[in-house]
Amino acid sequence: MLQYAFDLNYVRTSVLKRYALSTNEHGGIRIAQLSLDLVEGNGSSEEAIIGYIDHDEGQRAGANQSIMIGEEQTVRRGVYVRIRDPPNAEFVARIVDGPIYTVKVARYLLELTSMVVGGTRTMIQSRPKPGSPVRLMSPEATQAYLGAVGDINVGRLVAQKEVKVSIQSSTFTSHIGIFGTTGSGKSNCLQVIAEEASEAGRSILILDIEGEYVRMNEPTMELQQLLMEFGKKPHGIKDLHVYVPAQNTSLNHEAKRFGIPLADIDLEIFSEVLGLSPFERVYMYEVARKARDTSGNFHAFDMNSLMTALRKRIEAQVDNTSIPEVVAEAHMGLFTKLSLAQRAGIIDSHFEKITPESICVPGRVSVIDMSESSDIVRNICVAHFLKSIFRYKTRTPNSSPIIIFAEEIHTFISRAKITTMLATLTMLIEIARQGRKRGISLGLVSQQPALVPSELIELCNTRFIHRVSSTPNIEVLRQSTGNVPDSLWSILLSLGKGEALVSSPSFDHAVITQIRPNKSKRLRVEQSNGTSAPNSNHWNNLT
Repeated sequence: MLQYAFDLNYVRTSVLKRYALSTNEHGGIRIAQLSLDLVEGNGSSEEAIIGYIDHDEGQRAGANQSIMIGEEQTVRRGVYVRIRDPPNAEFVARIVDGPIYTVKVARYLLELTSMVVGGTRTMIQSRPKPGSPVRLMSPEATQAYLGAVGDINVGRLVAQKEVKVSIQSSTFTSHIGIFGTTGSGKSNCLQVIAEEASEAGRSILILDIEGEYVRMNEPTMELQQLLMEFGKKPHGIKDLHVYVPAQNTSLNHEAKRFGIPLADIDLEIFSEVLGLSPFERVYMYEVARKARDTSGNFHAFDMNSLMTALRKRIEAQVDNTSIPEVVAEAHMGLFTKLSLAQRAGIIDSHFEKITPESICVPGRVSVIDMSESSDIVRNICVAHFLKSIFRYKTRTPNSSPIIIFAEEIHTFISRAKITTMLATLTMLIEIARQGRKRGISLGLVSQQPALVPSELIELCNTRFIHRVSSTPNIEVLRQSTGNVPDSLWSILLSLGKGEALVSSPSFDHAVITQIRPNKSKRLRVEQSNGTSAPNSNHWNNLT
């Protein structure tokens, strides 16, 4: 993209003559009604002339030009304009800087985004000539040009609030990344996508680590006026199912407790989640094999049989002085870690397990409330549900497409853990690469994208980037996010709450979007004196 400016200074005299506009005491042009006076066709202001291209002389170097617009009228940065350059060329540009005031005029910097010659869109081969009129693009034309159309409406352009930003639900066959600092609007963004995708018939699974989404079946009581500006009304999710690990509670009193059978858990990933050493892993596989052989057809392979087999093995080592100390320590370490996992209460609980069939239902939103769970339980749940749904979708690829949101994914798998959690990373990459063909879309949420393995970041084709303050986090996203003009990265630090840079394969280029507020209820859970208390979902609390 070419970046330069546009101005009316060059044609000041001709404009005065043509439109009989007056000047103010400083010699500037009074064009407060310019957007109404200089329109084409039937008098609609949607294609208003807001200025003209200026000569390069005295302006910025390179491809820069300028536009002058009246001191009594200003244009927002980020607005899209159309520049017609007779006889048959047309340019589309975005205002990226200004107003830059002089005594007589105000100038704005433009960034050309495309060129159309004879009705055909092509690479930018030239620049508009001085005197070419600059027109404000209509909301419909802007949305169509950006490619921001579809059945998933996420918000509106920050600079042009009349322009909706929507995405085709078919785009969500690829994966979604939601990034931003605490309080930037990630949770609201997740919830809006879940609401819209659910209405479009997608199944939604939210791995909720804070218990924020457990009452989405209720309409929101906050920001109703702002919600109306987006053409929406408060509305709860019709089909919400909330699940909570055994021994935990939820702020949704209808939440169902569940357990996970050991027989359904991938032992290789289980060993990584528990943080087993190489020796401990080897011995767990041996003990598991022994427990399975012992169980046979008469007893289930479960945690009790595993612990029984390990206990017998340790007891046999007590009087054996030839056993190396490192072997004995590895067995005791394994016993301790398995005991902690067993006491967590989720493995082999008497509560029923959650089947993938009950989650992959069109329009259903399922929430796993892990707000009271330990890190071990959370990681076991994340790994289990990802794996079980992938297996189910492999068997039944025509079942309902599903989006699985994993909050703070960097706490589950990070760059620092790659060498010790290789099986887990391999599973995630396999699900990400093969799952999309089976209707699985991952929604990875993180406030520390620099900690997320690059292999996962790069697989997120649709990205919602909220305010990011850390340079390493910005660089990771910048290196792997396509179709983002350089001028947009510079304003990432200044994004307000609820605002995001949205990049999608269906977009011509990334856009700064105000994500709409959630229609359904979200709980903001805050820690106070060791207790958790729900707080209303106020705009200032969007996270």
